[in-house]
Amino acid sequence: MRIRQSPSPAVEASKSRSTADLRREYELIDRERAGGSNSVGAMADQNDIARELERRGEL
Repeated sequence: MRIRQSPSPAVEASKSRSTADLRREYELIDRERAGGSNSVGAMADQNDIARELERRGEL
């Protein structure tokens, strides 16, 4: 597996989204993963969202 060295393009978009919106998307991805969907893209997106929420002091 290749490890990404730079943030995904979605990171920049995450900075302009509300905290509530980011939390909803994080929870949606979490539910999808709990249901057995473990795509690499979804995991990367969830990690990016978590980083943004941590940066805001919300996670």
